[in-house]
Amino acid sequence: MLKLAVVCPRSPLERGSTRRFAREPISTDQLSALLAAATTTMPADFGGGLTEPYLIVNAVDGLTPGAYHYSRKANELELLQEGEFRAEAGHLCFEQALGADASVVVFFLSDLESALGNFGNRGYRAAQLEAGVMGGNIYIAAHSLGLGATGMTFFDDAVTAFFAPHAAGKSLMFLVGLGRTGTPNRVRPFRSKYGVLKDSLARGAGGERRPVPDWLYSN
Repeated sequence: MLKLAVVCPRSPLERGSTRRFAREPISTDQLSALLAAATTTMPADFGGGLTEPYLIVNAVDGLTPGAYHYSRKANELELLQEGEFRAEAGHLCFEQALGADASVVVFFLSDLESALGNFGNRGYRAAQLEAGVMGGNIYIAAHSLGLGATGMTFFDDAVTAFFAPHAAGKSLMFLVGLGRTGTPNRVRPFRSKYGVLKDSLARGAGGERRPVPDWLYSN
């Protein structure tokens, strides 16, 4: 059962973006509280429920590292693929160390075709609004728990492909990296093996000896 984070009254005023994560685990209770905060019902005329959280778990005590989908209806995490995905997370987060170093990265994806079918052109705005509110809630909850959080840019189609086939037809609206703030709290240089591979292939280097994942060239 997920536990809702108790938000400090000053958290909205004091919270800020983390610039470096320590590669240390957070607890399952903390992750549960963060997901509960993110998925708190939002009062809206479109009813909510347009956005689903997907996760890359790097370091959460008691939780197998891998790719997950969080079911809001069932209130549970579904393991999509077990594995060490720090390099993938760093690349998907637009080649940023923050994604690779975070304890968990939460990706908010929406079925835009369904949203547009139900609400017309405002369906896209509704999905963006909901994802933004969910991200804001998880930011504030993280600060109240003494954790760091940061939103990042991303390779949107590659994220969908990475979580395929479960995320097929969905689009990334927003993402947040979560974890313990590192020292010094400054951005560190980073280049993932996937970024290096794309660079080498773009220069004409042969890739037959290095397997190229299907999702890598989705953007």
